[in-house]
Amino acid sequence: MINHFHKLRTLVLMFALVSAVASAQEGGKNDPDRAVTGGQFPAGWNVRPDRGTPAGIKFSQAGDVYHFQMGSAGTFYRNDWIKSGNYTYSARLTQLQRPSHPISYGLVIGGTNMGPTPTYTYFLVRNQGEYFIANWEGSGPKTVVDWTANPAIVKQGADGKQTNTLGIQVQGDNVIFTVNGMEVARQPKSKIHADGQIGFRIGHNLDVDVDQVKR
Repeated sequence: MINHFHKLRTLVLMFALVSAVASAQEGGKNDPDRAVTGGQFPAGWNVRPDRGTPAGIKFSQAGDVYHFQMGSAGTFYRNDWIKSGNYTYSARLTQLQRPSHPISYGLVIGGTNMGPTPTYTYFLVRNQGEYFIANWEGSGPKTVVDWTANPAIVKQGADGKQTNTLGIQVQGDNVIFTVNGMEVARQPKSKIHADGQIGFRIGHNLDVDVDQVKR
């Protein structure tokens, strides 16, 4: 009876720990969105915040550099940035400050119906040197490639900064994902949303610069 009690108690504690980690990863009560005063974006840009309103996100542009100061995580897109068929889309992304826990950011392709129930594919990296590919379909993500370490990804430095160039190439029936010019994944086009709006996805509480955009 005592052994059963200890096993049950251990399981409860493990579940609580996993739940806490998951909550933090998603920007839950253990890592709430910071207060940001924003809502005024460069002309032509729109955002779909994960929580709250665009007023909780600050997004500015200086020359060819986009600067994101995030409260909630958000997906950024333009109605005139649309790609289909064979194309290459890439950008250099720089995490400017050390996050409180691994938080991701990267590229978006194949966006359609970018309202309450959008569809798109996103390709992300995070400070530990890992990448992630998923399809957002309707109300949530469906993982294509779970978090995977790759030596092509530059990890966060001692100063909290991290810079990587992410690229997505649609070539016939293949979608090729690269970091700093090195292929890290390849998926059949049938598993990816490739045709539609392109843009960026930036995680909550991050400060990120994006430049060297090629589309």
